Amino acid sequence: MTTSRKQRTAFRPWLGEASLEARLVLSSARASLVASHAAQVQALATDTTTTGTSQVGTVTVRQIRAAEIQQIRSAANDGKQAVNTLITQLYANGTPTAQQKSDFLASVNGIISASALRISSVAAVLPNGSTQLVPDIQQELLGTQSGSLTSRIQRVTESNSSSRSPRALQSAISRQINISVNRGINFFNTYLRRNNLNLLSVDQTGQAVPLQQYIGNQVISQFGNTLGSLAQSFPNVASSALFPNGATTSTAAAQQAFATQYQQALALAANQLGNSLSLIPGASASLIPQLQSGLFATGSNSTSLLNSLQGLPTTSTGFNTAASTAFTNAFQGITSPLASYFGLPSTQSFTLPTGANIPQLYGSQFGSYGNGFLNGFGSGFPGFGQTASGFNSNFGTGFNNFISNANTGFGFTLPTFTGTNSGNGTTTGTGITTTTGDGTTIGTGTTSGGSGILGGSDTGLR
Repeated sequence: MTTSRKQRTAFRPWLGEASLEARLVLSSARASLVASHAAQVQALATDTTTTGTSQVGTVTVRQIRAAEIQQIRSAANDGKQAVNTLITQLYANGTPTAQQKSDFLASVNGIISASALRISSVAAVLPNGSTQLVPDIQQELLGTQSGSLTSRIQRVTESNSSSRSPRALQSAISRQINISVNRGINFFNTYLRRNNLNLLSVDQTGQAVPLQQYIGNQVISQFGNTLGSLAQSFPNVASSALFPNGATTSTAAAQQAFATQYQQALALAANQLGNSLSLIPGASASLIPQLQSGLFATGSNSTSLLNSLQGLPTTSTGFNTAASTAFTNAFQGITSPLASYFGLPSTQSFTLPTGANIPQLYGSQFGSYGNGFLNGFGSGFPGFGQTASGFNSNFGTGFNNFISNANTGFGFTLPTFTGTNSGNGTTTGTGITTTTGDGTTIGTGTTSGGSGILGGSDTGLR
């Protein structure tokens, strides 16, 4: 009996997790290509004259798959917990009003947006990940189509049956999140079937490199794009936030508000870096202490990015030049431990990108999402800009809280400022305490001196 073409089972070998030597190849040309690539990678792995001292072992596709799926599931579980907390608050005083539901949805959309960034950051450092995987992930979570997660959650929230009680709404939203988890894993499995990660691991010149080195280059490139985008938007946002209407000196209130904005922006940059490092077993534990120091360390001797931004002039004179220098120096300092960890060539240098074509964190179709929040209300960096009219602040709260909680999980500690700046470098507020022998608690902590933004001496009764 003859079997029709439609009834035949197609032979579709999946080569994703086999080693290069064990892979099935379908032609002599492909065999030569794989063998050549394997030889180049082996030579690079043993060439100590061109590469640094790598602290990461040989990363396998199996490990990559496990790490990506773990990130998808972790983001979903964290999202469920955050949403369940919001639902409890939503029903705290009985049946929620239409406005309360609207505020709730804004918060949930902020959480989903942060989750989309979390998963995309991991996917984007893989070969072809930014073009074949990230668009599917972001469209599934944030798209305007009826099947996206945001659309489905809106429908169940507005449904009388699904929102009749907090438990019913929690259950309904949890089901929708689970659907997106399964779809995300399917996206990733399809991506792996279509892409031979080891064979696609090449450097900027097209030369073969080990997969972990390829990922290392992509991690630095992604972070550079993020920091470059923030550096590029920084002067414009500062101009309107610190020096509006031609003012040459910023007020204390303006300095505090602006500091809050750029602290959240740095938290987002750290979050993306932590996400991408989660792809490599052990990377976060090894690198986070150094990255913490480069991004957030404080004190008179610190050269961290946060400390440098705190010390920027409070007048418009020289502000932009000092800000540019702060970002450039910070990027160089942070790329050094990354390059060393991934064993990148010691001759390789990294420059903070500039210009109008820096890749954005989200696809261009999401520029107006959240009333423009994901595009910084026009600044180009999420949440970093002048709030647009009609913006529901609950979106930003949901987004930033989710980012902060994830950063804590990675091991980042974000400093908080509770004092008030006087404009001349003096800050009053809470600080380090000291207990005397008679039990009296006092304190006169000091921070970096000078007249920078939120810089100066810290005095007061604790």
